[in-house]
Amino acid sequence: MSALGRHIINIDLFTDAYRVSGRTQVATSGLLSELNNPNSDFLDLEDAYVSRIHEPGKIMGSYSEASFRKKNINFVVLQDRRDGTVIGTTHGRSIFARGRPIQVFLTIPSFEIVGSVIHDGQTAPGTILVHTLGHFQPVFEAEACAALFPHVTYSGDLILVQKDYVGIFCLTRDKD
Repeated sequence: MSALGRHIINIDLFTDAYRVSGRTQVATSGLLSELNNPNSDFLDLEDAYVSRIHEPGKIMGSYSEASFRKKNINFVVLQDRRDGTVIGTTHGRSIFARGRPIQVFLTIPSFEIVGSVIHDGQTAPGTILVHTLGHFQPVFEAEACAALFPHVTYSGDLILVQKDYVGIFCLTRDKD
């Protein structure tokens, strides 16, 4: 843990054409709060490794520091959901248990993402996107597949998707 209750997490960050693996500092509120912080337009990374989406094993370059304009981040993959969202409870209930999991399929430029959202209330795709606070939609136990290279996939316990880039958002409803 570093100064002021911040700690370092590992992330995979995706833009339209690139994957960047690196580390960033976040507070106990997690990466989602960092991405939604209105006081900064940028997210800084340390030990950044850059590769093209279609060549994930080929590192184009490595840099000790990098900065990304938050508006240009399509999505972020985290291996542990606790790095992305607030750790703790609200009103006596775990934040991971509020609502029910709903299976989703969504598209953003160059990628298709499947996983689940946790939502309490009306289950309509537009409603879920509107009711999720901030600019990023959390998708749990998720996998991102490159649309033009379906053999290229990235998965994590949590993917934070830039809502402005969502082209299609579909729900899979249980048939009771």
